[in-house]
Amino acid sequence: MAEARLPEEALRRPWHGASDRAADPAIVLIRLQRAEIEVLIAFRCAAAGSEEAARAWRQLATLRAKRVALMPREAASRLPPLPTPPAGALSTWQRLRQRLGLGRG
Repeated sequence: MAEARLPEEALRRPWHGASDRAADPAIVLIRLQRAEIEVLIAFRCAAAGSEEAARAWRQLATLRAKRVALMPREAASRLPPLPTPPAGALSTWQRLRQRLGLGRG
């Protein structure tokens, strides 16, 4: 008995083709979320107070800002807060902006 083969279309992953839609906001949001998670893991694995932790936190804040800018306002408000920045991660002006809530969505 000959073995029946599945058509190639059935073997494709459901997310295949996302690279074809690089400008699609939904795809961009998914990619930003993945990058944010990877940087959050790096932040949590870094030694507390190290330059590596400060750099990871700054990357995390940058990715979150990009992600919030593309999200609907109600979805962005449901995001968990960023972890507390380590010492030396923010300049005086950045700490003031964060305290006053400037620059968010």
